[in-house]
This record gives sequence, structure tokens and C-alpha cells, in this order.
Amino acid sequence: MDQPQPLATIADRVGITMRTLRKHAERDGFPPPAVRCGKCGSGLLYDLAAVQRWEKDGAEVPTQPGGATPTAQPLSVLADELDITAGTLWKHSKLPGFPRPIARCGMCANAFVYNAEAVRRYEEGAPVDPSDRLVSLQEAADELELSYGSMRTYLGRHPDFPKPVKYTGPRPLFSLQQIHSWQDKRQRMRSTVAEASSGDTLEVEGLLTRAGVAAELGVELDTVTRYQRRDTDFSKDFPESVRKIGRSRLWDPQQVRAWRSSRPNAQRQA
Repeated sequence: MDQPQPLATIADRVGITMRTLRKHAERDGFPPPAVRCGKCGSGLLYDLAAVQRWEKDGAEVPTQPGGATPTAQPLSVLADELDITAGTLWKHSKLPGFPRPIARCGMCANAFVYNAEAVRRYEEGAPVDPSDRLVSLQEAADELELSYGSMRTYLGRHPDFPKPVKYTGPRPLFSLQQIHSWQDKRQRMRSTVAEASSGDTLEVEGLLTRAGVAAELGVELDTVTRYQRRDTDFSKDFPESVRKIGRSRLWDPQQVRAWRSSRPNAQRQA
């Protein structure tokens, strides 16, 4: 099979108008699309040689020996078939030796499709990044010198914790490199929040510290602490913190401002 092409490209190669070729594509016997773009869903790609042969004498091009035709798929679809994440497969596609894309979608223009069998063969013998390996949660805990329970907590409570790369039976395997990066980022965040809680820093990554909430509401730090208890009519609707780093809490500024705008008047507060 030649490199799949959109009808617009084939029309130029064959020397007819796009409108005419679209009409031909609706006729019985016209070569079926070789692949559909997995990104936009509407980008049909055709075998150039098959269309040229059909336009010449109405006959289809014979299939490859054994009747097999290479299957072309986008990386997102191939990742599911190979049981790895799309992000991992995308990284592999940047490595030397990875099969080159065989076509670009003619509709969305930024989606490539690959020979599925060639990618499968590559992945079976894909070079392993020496700085990365797949590990279970227990192995990751041992590597980070943490308990297995801590790793389970990270996985269950933190939406940004790395997702499993693949499964061996029911056991999930994770990228150790991704977990290290996540843990490093978390440690930096904890350090930043600790510094902020002991100083006058108002925001950390767009979220308000306790000092930031106090400044937003025009109250003292101790007042924010009392609001957190939510034990009075005045403070019962005070927004919960959206993130906790160590013992320090961070608030969404939009929620704090919305609460401020709906606060009871000063007489009710008194």
C-alpha cells in the first residue's frame, strides 16, 4: 500500500477536480478508505495507487502478498492496543529508530498515522531509558524510602499522582521517573508553603495562603483560623481549603472572594 493520502492530494495527482473525485468515491467499487484519522474522525485517507488504478480502468489494485494490508493508526489508538500510555508512546516516537509516520491527516493536518505492525515490532524491542523503569507501588515506596501505605494515599488522594503506565495482570506498574518528578515537585511545594506560612507570602501557584486570605478579607490571621472552624452562623459557609501541603492549607481565591461578597453585614457579625 502506498502512503495513504486525502482525496484533495489524490485529485491533484490524478489530474481531476476534487468535486469529481468525491463523486467517484461514492460509486460502487471505488477503493475504500485505507484509514480514518483517529484525532478528528473525519479525515479519510486513501491508497493513492488504488485510486489511480481505479481512475484508469476501474480496477482495484491487488493487495500485498498474502492479502495483508498494513493497518495505519494514530498513536493514541496504538497506545491502547499496546497497553501503554499515549504519553509514553509519544516519547518513544521521538527516539531514533521509531517508525516514521506514513501519512498526515488531510482534515486536521496535525495528526499523523503510523504503520501499526511496525510500531508493534518496535515496542517489543524498544530501547529502555536507563533513567526510567516500571515499578509497582511497593517498589516505588522502597525507592523513595516511604511506606506502602503512603504510596496508596498518594495514589488515592492526589489527582496529579502519575497514572499507571501498564498492567501486569491486575497489578499496576508506574514510571519510576514520573514518580520521582512528582515527589520532587511536591517537596518543592511543601518548602514554598512552609516559607509562606512563616512570612507574608500571599499566594502559592495561584492559591491563597492563610496570610493571603487574611489580606483578601481585611482581617487578622487569627480571625482566618477561627473562620476555618466554621462553628458560628457567620463562618459556617467559609470555603474549605482546596489543597493541603503538610500542615499548611491553600484556598481558591475565587471561592474566598465569593464568600466575602455574600458575608452578612457587620451588625450580624457582631
